[in-house]
Amino acid sequence: MNNQELLNQLWEKYLSDQKMTEGELAQLRALVQNTQYQPQLEQLLHTLYSEKQQDYPAADTSAREAFTEVWARLQTTTPQATPAPVAGMPPRRWWRYAAAAILALSAAATVYYGLQRDKAPTPLARHGADSSQPIQPGSNKALLTLADGSVIALNDAQNGTLARQGNTQVVKLANGQLAYQNKQGAGTAGLYNTIHTPRGGKYHITLPDGSQVWLNAASSLYYPTTFAGAAREVTLTGEAYFEIAPNSAMPFRVKVGDMQVNVLGTQFNINAYEEEAAIHTTLLQGSVQVKAGAAQQLLKPAQRASLQRSNGSLQVQNNVDTEEAIAWKNGLVQFAGTDIHAAMRMIARWYDVEVEYKGDIPNAHFRGALSSNAAVTEVLHMMQQTGEVHFEISGRKIIVLP
Repeated sequence: MNNQELLNQLWEKYLSDQKMTEGELAQLRALVQNTQYQPQLEQLLHTLYSEKQQDYPAADTSAREAFTEVWARLQTTTPQATPAPVAGMPPRRWWRYAAAAILALSAAATVYYGLQRDKAPTPLARHGADSSQPIQPGSNKALLTLADGSVIALNDAQNGTLARQGNTQVVKLANGQLAYQNKQGAGTAGLYNTIHTPRGGKYHITLPDGSQVWLNAASSLYYPTTFAGAAREVTLTGEAYFEIAPNSAMPFRVKVGDMQVNVLGTQFNINAYEEEAAIHTTLLQGSVQVKAGAAQQLLKPAQRASLQRSNGSLQVQNNVDTEEAIAWKNGLVQFAGTDIHAAMRMIARWYDVEVEYKGDIPNAHFRGALSSNAAVTEVLHMMQQTGEVHFEISGRKIIVLP
């Protein structure tokens, strides 16, 4: 599901007062704040007013007041709870206030801080030779290493055929996605490629069997140019989201550190960054078997298996927020009770920055989400609103202060 489809789904769910998870609310908040989706929001509203046989109003002062109320409602709604009506707002008129709220968005990306401007947040101190240059968010970029050792910078490569390896063509599609096409029947077995995303990069690839993989920042995937034999096997470092093409005759396997994930056809996310304390496999659809040494677990949707690096124990958590697990894939920087150190590791990977801690840093935890296209200063300002931590920026280093 792309972000346009996700916005449609979340908008309909929220407008009808259905129960929403914390992850879904965070995603809706971030999409509403993203100017990229402003035309789509306006189209949704035109459709809504047309269905209700109401005139489409202008974005006036009353709409902005409605937005303030509705936005506060969206900011404070708790997970899995049906949102309470805004005070004094008849339930049947809710849709009109929600619509007026979106109309008030003259610049969606400034919503959060526009509503917070009276609070005068503490500015981020900047110093260093290149501190005048803003730290930009990550983007679609990766390096592809072919079987012969040659390397292609995918973000710089032109669309079309990038290389031929045996009977397989490596193609960059018009949307920037990497794909493999076998032109003469079966491809040539025994040839392997590696795609690597740097810090500040992510990439989408279609494997030779049609399976889809989204790589997060600072990650790599090692895979054959054609799948042959009893199983389809790849090796992952870092983090990736998988949508596996079904093939009961040739199960799919992901090797990651000391863990192996066996799949038939399903959707799941693996977070296996070496700097994290555990390897997490979160199942969205289907079924996977997670193996680590003698331990193994069969996962059902909304379960997460965590392999602790310190002692090798394999634990399963039920009813996890799957949307939070793939927020990165859906274009969000999202915190869901994330502690300061884990949050800063996420920021370091996506924005390609160094992090330094000074002083007695409290064990602060954060909740919230912003578009992954947001500047790093926006993310830091959001975290700084808690009053528990403060930040300075020196070149490409973020200094965390109490």
